[in-house]
Amino acid sequence: MTDPSSELDLARAVRRLASGALVLARTTADAQAVQWDASPVPRPRDDTSERAKGGHSDPTPLVTFDDRRLAVREAVKGAVRALDAAAQAAEEANRAVEEALESWAGLGE
Repeated sequence: MTDPSSELDLARAVRRLASGALVLARTTADAQAVQWDASPVPRPRDDTSERAKGGHSDPTPLVTFDDRRLAVREAVKGAVRALDAAAQAAEEANRAVEEALESWAGLGE
């Protein structure tokens, strides 16, 4: 006998997982595109008299240590780990269900 409420729960869970994964994948793709760039937030400019003296401006440290950029980078890494963990959990759950079905059918012995 089939329990209709469990089928609804399964359908809802599948929709939530699929929808959440797709939204996270899109958002993460946007974040990946900017994770190596300095944030566009205005910063105090270097002293203009230094530039007039011929001083050298190196933007690399500004980009490298930009706290906002680093936060995006960490969020991207976390999102990829979360998606990977969700995929692994789904694969493990699928194996468990398949094994249970095989055992139920007398095929897993």
